[in-house]
Amino acid sequence: MKIDLFNVNPEDDFEFDLLIFAVGYEARARHVAERYCRCAKTILGYVFPDGHQLSFDNNLKFLKECGGHELQDGVSIKSRLQNLNARADFCGCKICIDVSSLNRGAMAFLLAELLDSEFFKNAEITVFYSVAVFVPPPSEELDFLDFAPLDNFGGWTSNPERPTALVLGLGYETDHAVGALEFLDPSVTFAFFPIGSDEKFEKQVETANRSFFELINADRIIKYPVLSPYQTFWEMRSLILSLSGVARTVLVPMGPKIFSSLCLVSQRMFGDEISIWRASGHSLAMARDAHASGEITGYVIKRADE
Repeated sequence: MKIDLFNVNPEDDFEFDLLIFAVGYEARARHVAERYCRCAKTILGYVFPDGHQLSFDNNLKFLKECGGHELQDGVSIKSRLQNLNARADFCGCKICIDVSSLNRGAMAFLLAELLDSEFFKNAEITVFYSVAVFVPPPSEELDFLDFAPLDNFGGWTSNPERPTALVLGLGYETDHAVGALEFLDPSVTFAFFPIGSDEKFEKQVETANRSFFELINADRIIKYPVLSPYQTFWEMRSLILSLSGVARTVLVPMGPKIFSSLCLVSQRMFGDEISIWRASGHSLAMARDAHASGEITGYVIKRADE
């Protein structure tokens, strides 16, 4: 199977056979679905097993009002669609998935099926991301709670003797990048720094990663525009290609979820020599709502199956 990635204009007219979005506690979780639900024949709302607080009830209400169906955590998209008698398969279909409010585990679970399953052979998958209005992170910081290979994307190198190259996506989680660096002890480290529409976000990322910047060469920090994921993909692709054959590349995506999705797609393109790790210190006790700024960005994945 071959995977190609293309640019997309969110202002275009769309027709989707399937639209998937998260039903979580963030208000922005339904922003993309509100905009494109009339373009979709079937709508699935991925319902988190916990975090039923803040905007969760309103998101679930919207799912029902738009004629959508619940997709419970751990249930495959294929089995849910077959249960709905949607159609025999979704080969060659146009699918939209909104990654804005998916956590990295759920994102990996859903994208793995969309990218691997014969049920979605030759599908065209549009990935959308709704930018949130910036709010400062909580003053209380959690310990580095969860750092491990991401299910379905952990990779399996055939060259364990090669040195490790770490590629980080930076967010505003204080010292999580330093934690990843200390845990993996790589031979070389690169970092992708997100540039958004709000300068306050960039300043917060700088503040949160101040100690990390003291440990890495400035020329190994790659600034990427959050609203241009297609451009970011090509920068990531070039970096991965430059490291292939000489190092085992580990991607640790923190920060905006659109960057996380690009890491997952890249792993499928380059294969098991690439490993994706998750770094999370999130706690529902500190959960806060996130509202959509109105900006939407994305890209298109095209599967070419024999």
